[in-house]
Amino acid sequence: MKYSLVIFLVFLTAVGGYAQRLVPFKSDSTWGYKDEADTIRIAPQFQYAARFIGGSAVVAKGGKLGAIGTDGRLLVPCKYEYLQPLDTTEYLFGFRAKYYGEHFMGVLSNANNIKIPAEYNGINKQNNSYIVSINKDSIIGESSIGDIRSMKSLYGLFNINGKLLLPCKYNYIRWHNDSLLVLTKGDKNALFDKNGEQLSGFDYMVFGNFIEGVAKARIGNKYGFIYPNGKLVVPVIFDSCANFANGYALVGNNKKWGAINKQGSIVVKLQYTYEMANAKVKKLPKVRQLK
Repeated sequence: MKYSLVIFLVFLTAVGGYAQRLVPFKSDSTWGYKDEADTIRIAPQFQYAARFIGGSAVVAKGGKLGAIGTDGRLLVPCKYEYLQPLDTTEYLFGFRAKYYGEHFMGVLSNANNIKIPAEYNGINKQNNSYIVSINKDSIIGESSIGDIRSMKSLYGLFNINGKLLLPCKYNYIRWHNDSLLVLTKGDKNALFDKNGEQLSGFDYMVFGNFIEGVAKARIGNKYGFIYPNGKLVVPVIFDSCANFANGYALVGNNKKWGAINKQGSIVVKLQYTYEMANAKVKKLPKVRQLK
């Protein structure tokens, strides 16, 4: 346990930065804090001490981790085997799992309130929500240093208040932009909104970036376009396509190129090279884009 604490708190010191008013110092075998004038502000009493981040610092006593404020008051009791600042208001907290270096973790506020229970192997806070993951493993053999495992992760979603929106049953979850998520089930993807509501079916290989209000959407080897609400703008029927620009998109089938508008109507027949089709699109009147 001692060595894992050393490694963990070295990491916290590294990410804490150096522009802090209180800095940890060691006296004999315990740690405390001094100010920039080298005056002791918190007496040495901790096994280890990390730098202050946002008014709190992770410390260790009795082989367990907790957190203190700049006045030395204990904010989080020293009872955890994992404790790391998530931001200036919250911590990731948890306990050791079966295997070295792995933990079950949750989210804890500076007020010592548990927002998400310590049941997850990974937690990422982004866009006022938490993507969480659990590891599912099976032992497929043994070696001189331990078990040989086959492992996969399953992902879920919590909102900022700690309410479970999506259980951990998806192969992956990622933010597509600030308001949309892409969830993966098997090898197919679907669009969800930030509240965990499903917007499209799990039919898609990939989604492009939303440009002029629509994004490329691929099913198998064919492309179309999709709205942020999950509804198709243009059917997935083209071998190739470019992003919309000025209301038009170049599309191709059988190595012949043309162009469509956002109603899916052909405005340049698919009978040209890419360069020729692009030249014809440039001669079309620009479509005013709604903001």
